Order: sequence, then structure tokens, then C-alpha cells
Amino acid sequence: MTLLAPWALWFLTLIPVIVLLYLLTLKRRPVQISTLMFWQRVLQVNKRRALSQRLRQWLSLLLHLLIFLLILSALAKPEFDRFVKAGASTVLILDARARMQAVGKGGQSRFAKAKKLLAAYTGRAGGQNQMTLLAAHGTTEVVVPFSGNEKAFQQAVAELESTDAPGDLEGAIHLAGELLASRSGAKCIVIFTDYAPENGSHPLPVEFVPVGSSQDNLAITRFATRALLASPQTSEILLEVRNFSAKPADANVELYFDGNLIDVKPFHLQGNERKTSVFPSIPNVSASSRGWLTARLDTKDVLPCDNEVYAVLPKRQPAHVLLVTKGNWFIEKMLAADDLLKFDLLTPDAFKPGMAKNFDAVILDNFMPDGFDIRNVEGNFLLINNTPFVSGTASLDQPLITDVDESSPLMRLVNLKNVTFLRSRTIEFHESLGTWNFHAPLRSFEHPLVVAGTRKTGDTEQRMAAFAFDIADSDLPLRVAFPLLMSNTLEWLAGEKSDATPAFQAGEVIDLQPGQAIWKKPQTNLTALPKSEPAQMTQGSYRPLKNGFYLVKDGSASRWIAVNTFSEIESNLQHNGNGGISSENPRQHAPSLATFTVRPLWNYLALAAFFLFSLEWWLYHRRRTE
Repeated sequence: MTLLAPWALWFLTLIPVIVLLYLLTLKRRPVQISTLMFWQRVLQVNKRRALSQRLRQWLSLLLHLLIFLLILSALAKPEFDRFVKAGASTVLILDARARMQAVGKGGQSRFAKAKKLLAAYTGRAGGQNQMTLLAAHGTTEVVVPFSGNEKAFQQAVAELESTDAPGDLEGAIHLAGELLASRSGAKCIVIFTDYAPENGSHPLPVEFVPVGSSQDNLAITRFATRALLASPQTSEILLEVRNFSAKPADANVELYFDGNLIDVKPFHLQGNERKTSVFPSIPNVSASSRGWLTARLDTKDVLPCDNEVYAVLPKRQPAHVLLVTKGNWFIEKMLAADDLLKFDLLTPDAFKPGMAKNFDAVILDNFMPDGFDIRNVEGNFLLINNTPFVSGTASLDQPLITDVDESSPLMRLVNLKNVTFLRSRTIEFHESLGTWNFHAPLRSFEHPLVVAGTRKTGDTEQRMAAFAFDIADSDLPLRVAFPLLMSNTLEWLAGEKSDATPAFQAGEVIDLQPGQAIWKKPQTNLTALPKSEPAQMTQGSYRPLKNGFYLVKDGSASRWIAVNTFSEIESNLQHNGNGGISSENPRQHAPSLATFTVRPLWNYLALAAFFLFSLEWWLYHRRRTE
């Protein structure tokens, strides 16, 4: 034990003065009385003038001296030796993960409690006890470097905010060890958290200041969207809800699209049960919508950040198609009616093979350019009737459909039953032709009616499809199968482009391409965004720490990405032996003296002096002391 203000010990010289004041005879003033019966009591009081009689009420003197000594000790500011050794260094780690937002009794979050204890602990910072402050969430952030400036710590602690990021504390402890490696004197790591790391062995002393207690929680642990394979124009939603409690729970999950309620899904979960559900498909995102999809639990629990989750519906980019034809009313109308296609019309005499690289797909209707060679042609092509695969033999009259490869993307949901073909050209089919690999998803016995192939050209894949029949020589345009077959083929040729964005977790680094910038503030409502300012956006890479929708801008183009917590470790607040440091966990790390010495010792001495002073005042008025 060391005294930070030893000059206060000079006040010990006042102890004799206190004793002397206690022994002084009370000066009595003359008072007229009406009877002699009070003289007996006066004589009894006078007997106390003897020293032994004056100390009869020793409790009063003892309380006076004890109060004085406590006040004196508080002025001297005693401190444990490990806090004041020359070169002593302490690393303070504040847990700022998502689970610290859990609200306990009194409406105060674990993070708020931890900040309060941390602010009191930083009162020990000084020239002889250097401290540094780290914030642990998805990564570890050095908030205040080694310093003895208590005011700097107090200001930094006041500005700290909790995050929605998951993570563990091992990285923060490892960084703390590296920071202390070059320091001399006593070293210590103090962590303010509710959840200790799994690994309890560390080369340096690690002390835990626990906050919070075991609590029940209901959370959305998975939320994702994807385009339906059977219909890329629509999407389906995957949702998982988990009950982190031994008690059954009932809840409704509300699904919103761009702020409008579109579905409600009820859930009944037994203790510690999880349930996964798929919502019915919803329409594809239009050009005017943001594509925001939000799932929200209609019940409130202790951890709000896992009750509302976000996803962005994939926005399909329209494929740019070039139609080269002398005139085909059916194909033109079909292309014009498909919102996922935009097309240009060209006559055969105006077409040049080099144009194909500027389009996602090129349709050559009954037309084959001079010198067309599949071995060196560029672009993705749909060849109708006139193809380089024609064998030159006689055509097939009224071919019957015998084999349909339903697994082929071209034949997805295409029903050709009762479709009549007047004639078809015979195709010389080879599964491998140079660098091309072909397959025939539609056949008439041994004769292919549709051929599709791919080949690798550098980092990209080139695709080609061929119809052995003329659309006008069939009743296919009058069937529902026609737009499906054409749409499937063009989507496959264009690579089935989608502007789907990957899901990000809070605290995960988002790497941006050159020229891209991201809003640093998440959006959760449909209010108009303010005017872009450089201070509101960042480039290069960004680590979002809050859940919500983030806008990524690339010149005039923009897209939304969704950020969520999605961590069962963060949502599980039960402290059931998975690393928690509550009293229920037998494997917890010992909290050591840090739990009891968060405030300087002199604060407790001053508090004890105040308590004894109040006790002495009460005893005096109860005539127990003098």
C-alpha cells in the first residue's frame, strides 16, 4: 500500500486536540429551578469530573477518532502497490460488441454500465500508472494510447458507442499483450465485459469486470433472398428465428418491402428451438424501387439489434439484345414485352460480326453472315434455322419431340406438348467441336432440334444456341412455351445477369472498387438522402459497425447493400457455460481485485467516514453518545 498524498499524515497531530476537547468540563450557566429534587441529578453529573468517569462513554470518543482517521486516510489517497509502481502499465479493454446492447434491470444497457465502471477506473491514471484504452468489437480499436491524463480518458469514454458487430475478445487480449511487451514495471489487462473468451490462459494477468446477468432473448439469425430458379423475375426469402431461452416463446415476423408490409409469419418456438421458413416469392425489384427488404420481430426483448434484419432484393439488369432479321413480328413483340430485355433491330445487310461484342446476345433470324466461323467469332449468338451446324441433307418433315432435357436452363418450365413443327433442318451434332462443348436439350429421336454450347475465352465464357427450325414453320409462337423458350435462351446467353449484392456482417470490411464510394451512415427508412458531401462518404474500404442499408455510388450509378449482426454468440445471453462470466458459469475467469477496485480506495474511505458520521449523529440523538 502506498500513499499518494503523504502530507495529509501531518493532521495526525490533531488527535490529542480531539481527545482534549472531549475531556473538557462543560461550562454550566446558572439556572433558577423550582424544586430541590433536581440537585441530586446535578451532583451525579459533577462526579464525572474524574478522568475515569469522563471516559465512561468511550464509544463516543472512539467514533470521533475513527471518523477523523477515515477522513485523514482519504486525504492521504492510499493506493495498492500494483497501481503505483514505477512504470506500471494497464491496458483497459471495453467490450463494444452487439451483445453489450442488452438492456438489464432499470433500463440500462450492459454497455452503459461498463462505461460507468470504466470511467471510474480511469481515475487511477497518472504519471506512475500509464493506461491505454482499447475498444473490442469486430476488430480492436486503440481509443487512447498510453497516457496518464485522466481527463483524456474520461472524454474518450463518454464518446464511445456500442456497435452491432460480433466478435471475440482474444484479438483484443493479444493486441494488449503486444502493447505491454515493450513496457517495464507491473503490467495488467482489465476487461469490462459480460462474456469472457473461451481460452482462459494468458501470459499476462487478465482481470475481468463483469456487467450484466443471464437473460432470455429471441433473435432472427438468418435472412437472405435469392432469385427463383424457375422464375428469375421473382425472389424468395429465407428466414430463421431462434429462441435463446428455456421457456417457449411466440412471436410474429413482419416482412416489409420498401417500407410497406407485405407478409406476417407467426412462429411458436420451444425452449432453445430454431425454426426456418421460406416466404412466398415476391416480385422482382423495379427500376424505381430501392429493393429494401426488412424483417422485424413484433416483440420487444433485451437485445434490439437482432430483432430487425435487412436484405436487398436482387435487381436484374436488362440484357441488351441485337435482333438481326428481315422481319419477324413474333420475335419483335416478344422482345418488346419483356421488361428484362432491351433490344435493337437491324437488317441483315447492315450487320457486321464485330458488332456482337457490344451486346449481351445477338439473334440471327434466318441469316448467316459471310465467313461466320464459330472457332473465331466473338459474342453470344442465337442462330435460328440457318446455322453452321446444318449437315446439308434433306430437312425433317413434321419432326416429333422425343427427348427434352428439363435440367437445361433453356428448357426451364417450357412445355412443348402438342406443339407442331412443319419442318426442321438436320444438324450434324458433336459434343466437342474445337474449344466448344455442346449439348442438345431438345431432340427428335437422334436429330437435335436445339443445340447449346459454351467455351472459355480468357476469364469469360462465350455461349451459343441454335434452333434447327424456323419459328414461322410451327405453331410455337401461339403457345405459352414460346416466350419462355426465348426468354430462357436469351437469359442464358447473357449470363443471367443479376445485380445481387452479397450480405455483409457488421464489422466486416467492404472493399470498394476504384471510383466507388459508400455512405458511412446506415439508412433504415425511406426518407430522401441528403446531398452528397465528401465527409459523409468514404472510398477504398469501409468497416460498417451498425446494421442497416448502405448506399454504394459508382459515378452516376448506385446500389444498396445490407449489413446485419447474424451471430448466435451475440444473441445468446443465457451465460450457460459458453464463456460467460456470470455467477452461474463454473468455468468463468476470476474477476480478481478489478471488480472491487474499480474506484480508487480513497473513495471508499470517504464513504465509510460519511456513514460513521451519520451513525454517530443518530446515536447522539438517541442519547447513546455524548
